[in-house]
Amino acid sequence: MVVEKDQVRVGIVNVARKIFSSQGFRKTTMEDIARSSGKGKSSIYYYYESKEEIFEAVVEKEAEELRIALEKVINSGKDPMERLKDYIMFRLYHVKTVSNFYAALKEESLNKMDFAEDVRKRFEEQEFQMVAEILESGISDGAFKINNAEIGSVAISTMLKGLELPLFLNEYTRAEKENLLDGLIHVLFYGLIKR
Repeated sequence: MVVEKDQVRVGIVNVARKIFSSQGFRKTTMEDIARSSGKGKSSIYYYYESKEEIFEAVVEKEAEELRIALEKVINSGKDPMERLKDYIMFRLYHVKTVSNFYAALKEESLNKMDFAEDVRKRFEEQEFQMVAEILESGISDGAFKINNAEIGSVAISTMLKGLELPLFLNEYTRAEKENLLDGLIHVLFYGLIKR
């Protein structure tokens, strides 16, 4: 019975994820979720107390998917420079594919939900750790000249957050985005000072 209940909850989350992505949190109703799930609204309330609770489950699922995908990129077995480049490209291109997670991090009204801050902090900590591991590997291999992987990780992660919005709001073609990202990665890797 517990397994069946879990399966129904997963089904509701999967349906709600699509609706939240297309309509946004505010415009989505429990009725929308119930109708798309093929269930009555009272059935949805049996599994979840509120739309907010469903949204939280959706955001948690997307955060976990993004973390797993980032770990695959980071643990690719390539050299540290390539792993860092792959991480940056993946992070900037694919964070938008988890649109509800992205909305929970970026939209002012959704940030006021208690869970959103917890999810954001947990993801940031995981991301800092992943980048620090790449940097530590590069430091020990002699590929990177930085002294502190933790500080480097904070700098890179903060830079990426600052780039997300401009990259996605502007009407860049994929080729233009790739050129821009290649230039940014070049500055990150080689700096501004002529040697």
